[in-house]
Amino acid sequence: MKVDVTLTCDLRDMAAAATDAEAAGYQGIWTFEGAHDPFLPLLLAAEHTRGVTVGTSIAVAFARNPMLLATLGWDLQAYSGGRFILGLGTQIKPHITRRYSMPWSRPAARMADLIDAVRAIWESWLTGGRLDHRGEFYQHTLMTPLFMPDPNVVAESGPPPIWLAGIGEQMTHTAGAVADGFLSHPLATDDYLREVTVPTLGLGAASRGRDAETLAVHHSAMVIVGAGPNDRVAAREAIRKQIAFYASTPAYWPILELHDRAAIGPRLREMSKQGKWIEMADVVDDELVDAVAVTVEDVESGATELRRRFDGVVDRIGFNTPYQADPAILAALGAALRG
Repeated sequence: MKVDVTLTCDLRDMAAAATDAEAAGYQGIWTFEGAHDPFLPLLLAAEHTRGVTVGTSIAVAFARNPMLLATLGWDLQAYSGGRFILGLGTQIKPHITRRYSMPWSRPAARMADLIDAVRAIWESWLTGGRLDHRGEFYQHTLMTPLFMPDPNVVAESGPPPIWLAGIGEQMTHTAGAVADGFLSHPLATDDYLREVTVPTLGLGAASRGRDAETLAVHHSAMVIVGAGPNDRVAAREAIRKQIAFYASTPAYWPILELHDRAAIGPRLREMSKQGKWIEMADVVDDELVDAVAVTVEDVESGATELRRRFDGVVDRIGFNTPYQADPAILAALGAALRG
């Protein structure tokens, strides 16, 4: 499997960070949409690297429209020389309606229509043909020569692949049906990926007569690393807090159900409404932490455990560390995995 890194640094530091990541052997660089735009850093990453894949994991799809996403994806694919992945996710309803002031309804169906629309736009640009996408949520029926980019800039690579993030079976099924790759959530365990995610992707692919084997899977694995036992204890507690935060959201409860922890989801949700963010970690037991995260006492054994859990399930892997992890240890772990 390929080993990737997520970079969240300031734009002013992105060029150096991307150069260092490629030099360290990482094969992909991802950004995510948090406090900053996810696309701008990738322009710098593409400029200062030569071979790594660059992608968004994720950009919030429903905060934008298909034409905007098509343009961003096309330009980054052209500039990177065919190394860009357009990774999309939905976010949850309160953020879409209250933070972005955008419409929300039937997210899985809306996402499928959005991806179909983006591809219809690209097809129009590639062929010079008429744009005529008339979906349930998006309609794109006007494209004049002035607004059509030069198809030759992506002639070799084609438009970028579209990857879709998901947890629940509906969105995972949609990814299988319409996406080129799947972005798993850090809370997902290897058991959940094997027993729920991969079969559901297959069903989605079959629904549109696609080959599920062509669908790539990326997982950002939670890892507990540190120079010594005390560092790993602190890292473990940071991950426990992160698990509690994720598990307070109903969208992630199917993972809890698979691991016989269904009861803690509503409890954590209620505590989050009361602002009991610190106390929430006490609800997450050690067994659940160990199911979600891999403890790395040394890089070789850590790489062995990551392979045991994820070989044959994911094609690309990254490291999720909701704490200040030593980059040298992560780079060594990545090297051990690649080796």
